[in-house]
Amino acid sequence: MFNNKEYWESRLQGNYDLIGVGDISLSINYNIWSYKVSERVIKRLVKKYTDKIANKKALDIGSGTGFVVGILDSLGRDVTGIDITATAVNNLSQKYPQYKFIEFDMGAGKLDIPDNTFGCATAASVLYHIVDDEALDITLQNIHRVLVKDGIFIFSDNFIHSSSLNITHQKCRTLDEYETFLRKNNFEIIDRVPNYVLMNDPIDAQSKFFPRIWNRTTRYSRKYKFLDSVIWRMLYPIELLLVSVMKESPAQELMICKAIK
Repeated sequence: MFNNKEYWESRLQGNYDLIGVGDISLSINYNIWSYKVSERVIKRLVKKYTDKIANKKALDIGSGTGFVVGILDSLGRDVTGIDITATAVNNLSQKYPQYKFIEFDMGAGKLDIPDNTFGCATAASVLYHIVDDEALDITLQNIHRVLVKDGIFIFSDNFIHSSSLNITHQKCRTLDEYETFLRKNNFEIIDRVPNYVLMNDPIDAQSKFFPRIWNRTTRYSRKYKFLDSVIWRMLYPIELLLVSVMKESPAQELMICKAIK
């Protein structure tokens, strides 16, 4: 049986960087530039949907190397981070001594935080690593309980339109499945936007166009070091444009939900 905690503890001990929390099959150049795209998108969404919420306490789930913690910190939020690994909690506690970090498996039981504590919660590239449906249900229960009324939950997944995709440490669920999970746990979906278009595996593509671009780009990136050093940098401004104008993405998206109480 797959052990999520052991997997991530081992992975982060070996790579406590953007490769460790990102796409381990691609280079640091790819991960740096793809995370720059995600940073811009997440920052925009946090500002748009949470700036008017009086409660500035934020919960980040699956904090890893602190990518989202840094975004929330730059926006003046009072951050609490949750991670399944001691590696992440120890490192982040040193990097951000002003914040609290808790080692906890969100799908294993009740989170020891009072109800209605946070104005917003985030989970970037985290929920598809919860491969057990019951654990995902418990995770959503925990998040809903600790959010204030109308608190905002922002998270990313692929929200596939066909059938879910399963590998050992990932389960990319369908949009219909997420709608069911969220409705069951009293979340209202208020928006869904692209996180990536060209710079992420387009597993929800409805044609061969995006998979062909992704496959060729990653193949050249792996094969030619000189291309790897420039290709993602060149795609970055194009990707920023695409995520700002497209309504649907063939790749990862971000969903924004409101806690109904």
